[in-house]
Amino acid sequence: MHRAALKVLGLPHDYYAFAVRPDMLQEALRGALALGMGGLNVTVPHKRSVVEHMDAVTEVAKRTESVNTVMVERARLVGDNTDGLGFAQALRELGGEPIKRAVVLGTGGAARSIIDAVTRPPRPRGGVAWEPLREPARVSWISRRPELAPELPGVRRVAWEKVNEVMVGADLLVNATTVGMQQGPVSYPVPPDPSKLADTARVVDIVYPRPTWGLLDAAAQAGLAVQDGLPMLLWQGVEALERWIGRTLPEEAIVAMREALED
Repeated sequence: MHRAALKVLGLPHDYYAFAVRPDMLQEALRGALALGMGGLNVTVPHKRSVVEHMDAVTEVAKRTESVNTVMVERARLVGDNTDGLGFAQALRELGGEPIKRAVVLGTGGAARSIIDAVTRPPRPRGGVAWEPLREPARVSWISRRPELAPELPGVRRVAWEKVNEVMVGADLLVNATTVGMQQGPVSYPVPPDPSKLADTARVVDIVYPRPTWGLLDAAAQAGLAVQDGLPMLLWQGVEALERWIGRTLPEEAIVAMREALED
């Protein structure tokens, strides 16, 4: 998607994917600097561990203790996180009433970013109100070891055994685990039942592309609005690319990015 946008913009840059072992993360970052790279994305499993290797981090990266976007500024690595903004923008595509109560599954960097966006709605693009994240929502945060998760304002830490209990009447369910991801687990510790949610609830599974089985199918069968991880992937990428090139992307570049993802 980045290559598609760069082509529309007529810029000479390129974008590559590299597999980096966890024990080689610091060396990979040093190599990026040595090669003169202009920016980086970081994904699973490095979003949390990369923080300690940054020369500086933004406020949102500090709050979420995770980084998915790295800017190179005068040979310094500055860590940021665009996942929350990407999630909020993607959620607008689902529409609906403002979120009042959300359930978030998982404790990784993406989960932290989503919780941050839900409890601290980000500033909208172009001054248009973020719907359905107009006001802060309350969150039930589902974890295998809830006592190890940090205490956050507006967030209740809940064990997996109670997931279906806290889902009753909630208007947003987000899977931010790796269940359904390629080479990831295929089941949850306790299967969440989307029928417990409010009739107008939205269900988002940030795994992409959408698994041919599982949570979104069950939610759709319950008559709920559903979304896989591609819209969030798109919008976090838009935010990242804008940081790297220092300008707002025109609509035609964003359209090209979306089309590249859908191919």
